[in-house]
Amino acid sequence: MRILIADDDSNNRTVLLGMLRSYGDCDIVVNGKEAFEAFVMAHDEKKPYELICLDIMMPVMDGNEALTKMRGYEEEMGLDMPQKEAKIVMTTALDHPDDIVKAYHKGGCTAYLIKPINKKAVMETLSDINVLNR
Repeated sequence: MRILIADDDSNNRTVLLGMLRSYGDCDIVVNGKEAFEAFVMAHDEKKPYELICLDIMMPVMDGNEALTKMRGYEEEMGLDMPQKEAKIVMTTALDHPDDIVKAYHKGGCTAYLIKPINKKAVMETLSDINVLNR
């Protein structure tokens, strides 16, 4: 599995990398713009990311904007079906219902994790969205 971790906090990146590297090849970026660029490049290489962990609050381009652009790109490419689109898990300290609604219903994320990230929550979420069974 190919995994993209997008977070501007080095501690969060390290924690996620430690949890996920045994499940696939992980790439790391530090803002939403880099995340979208990596996402497009992976598709251009015919090796798309299957899992993307995307922080909401990042510099340059936030995670919600990156999420919207990724889902728009998938739609343009005809990949906007659950079995073809990337599993995108939003990771954030924001736990206000408005933020969750925006990420799920407006952005089309697959799942939402509240920081601080812990292994049990990550593994349960990945199992729930069938990422660990690939």
